Amino acid sequence: MIPCKITCIKSMKKWYVPKRVVFTILSFFGIFVSYVTRVNLSVAMVAMVNVTEESTRNVSHVLSDECPNLNHWKNVTEVDDKEHLGEKYNWDPKVQGFILSSFYYGYVVTQMPGGILCDKLGAKVLFGGGICTTCILYLFIPLAASWGARYVIAIRILQGLAEGLTFPAITFAVSNWAPKPERTRISSLIGMGMPLGNLFAMPISGVLSSVPLFGGWPSTFYLFGTMGFVWFVFWCFFMYETPDHHPYISKEEFAYIQQHKDSKARTTNNTPWRDILTSVPMWAVVVAHFGHNYAFLMFLTDLPTYFSRILHFDLKMNGTLSALPYVLQATSALLASCIADRLRASNRLSVTAIRKLCNSIGLIGPAICLLLIIMSGCRSIQIVCLFCLALCLNGFAYSGYRATHVDMSPDFSGITFGITNTISNISGIISPMIVGYITYSGETVANWSTVFYITCAVYIGCALFYAVFASAEVQPWGVEKKDTKNEAETGKIYFIEDAMGR
Repeated sequence: MIPCKITCIKSMKKWYVPKRVVFTILSFFGIFVSYVTRVNLSVAMVAMVNVTEESTRNVSHVLSDECPNLNHWKNVTEVDDKEHLGEKYNWDPKVQGFILSSFYYGYVVTQMPGGILCDKLGAKVLFGGGICTTCILYLFIPLAASWGARYVIAIRILQGLAEGLTFPAITFAVSNWAPKPERTRISSLIGMGMPLGNLFAMPISGVLSSVPLFGGWPSTFYLFGTMGFVWFVFWCFFMYETPDHHPYISKEEFAYIQQHKDSKARTTNNTPWRDILTSVPMWAVVVAHFGHNYAFLMFLTDLPTYFSRILHFDLKMNGTLSALPYVLQATSALLASCIADRLRASNRLSVTAIRKLCNSIGLIGPAICLLLIIMSGCRSIQIVCLFCLALCLNGFAYSGYRATHVDMSPDFSGITFGITNTISNISGIISPMIVGYITYSGETVANWSTVFYITCAVYIGCALFYAVFASAEVQPWGVEKKDTKNEAETGKIYFIEDAMGR
């Protein structure tokens, strides 16, 4: 009987799944759901807009005149009747741009409160609750669309308010669960939920919008909203706030996590706001974050429209090709994180040099690709390949400015992240609206070239600012003073290290 028990115990230890692995998987799928529900509208918008009605406007004749040699990809006049199923709405490019950007009106508001509330409510409640709320609201978008654009805008703003809490929360959670040697890899694996969410949502949205299931495009909102509820159930049952709260974590894993953390007790709320806000390296991160987000969110919201109006891809192909660049972005992000960790371990380059190198590749590389896209005219295959290369290179930014938050401020990285993420996501309001205003006079190659020129300028300007002024060294204001008395009394360790990006 005793040998049997010993065998069973050994078997349990053999099949033990590290709890930080469970945390990483759950967090990955949380980000995945977050981005699925964020980007689906970009593809669904192509199906929701009444192309036939748009063709009666005095500027929309260019829809079929631009790149006429590509009309074999789709017949614009037949798309509305044969491929795009569901109700159609007469939303011009300005209204579409406002709908797509409205999410970020709410999103930027709750970034800082999200970082502050982490200390009081915990990452589990904020991250799970934010995504769950977003999914509930998501189910009402088809109904809101039938009432009018302003109701869709209202729901998108509310979604932004809820989801603004999630990234500060997951940043806080990563700081508690990720040991230093694994910080970049765990962060990158979780962050891969962003591009892979795009990869999943875009082609599925294209297919579902073209079949009669649940009336065409509305089915995408029902599917992805339900998916969020399923994830939320797993999050509630298997996620714990910190390793010392987990009832089933092994002693070995707990010791390993604790060994690779900075032991400190946070007993004060004396955040050095003035020092943070007047720090030049801090503003270098802000600028780089803004530049990355400006282009990333423009691609995220408007690339399907470009593929539809200029390159004339049908909706199914549009969704697939819009998602393709994010496959390469996810791969390069993971590869870059491994390279950065190895370079750091080898001491061949300083941490600052590694961050600047990765960031320059991640921002200047895509800018060059955009210039080549402008020169490509109507060469659709070449343009798609260049978009793929652009986002592949952009994946290096995950190991550039994003990792600098924790490098320069181990103790206040959650707060610095809240600041940079708040400012950078204002670009989510700006970029779709700029696209809407520029293309309102016509969906032309010339107008889209103007959009890409502006994006190039933002990319290069922000990359250069970071390269000159950024620092991955711990800043004088970046370390909180310890209260050794309270540390001895409480015996608890709190970790406020940031490792996540957007």
